[in-house]
Amino acid sequence: MFDFSFGELVVLAVIALLVVGPDKMPEMARTAGRWYGVLRRTLTGVRAEVEQQLLLDDLRREADQLRNLANEDLLVPPSAPQPPGEIPPPPANSAVPAVENEAVAPPSLPTPPAEERLH
Repeated sequence: MFDFSFGELVVLAVIALLVVGPDKMPEMARTAGRWYGVLRRTLTGVRAEVEQQLLLDDLRREADQLRNLANEDLLVPPSAPQPPGEIPPPPANSAVPAVENEAVAPPSLPTPPAEERLH
């Protein structure tokens, strides 16, 4: 954070010792240490919160992009309304082959053998 060399710290300590005096120097050092710790924790918390917010923004942006891609894939061009009972043709880009509208009979049940019918 701050770039102080050892020599600069020694000069600051000597000046503080001359200004404050040897009696109050330990108390002042403890107070400075506490404030430095509070400042450091605050800055670490702010940095973590900003990084988390940036990550959330990135995730939201990616989710929006995926949602837009999914919506584009699901969009079907508007077509004329189909009368009831008719099956609309599949989309042109579909891999499902088109089937003519035919009346399909329900599957027939197998008939039991003659011996079972007579009892």
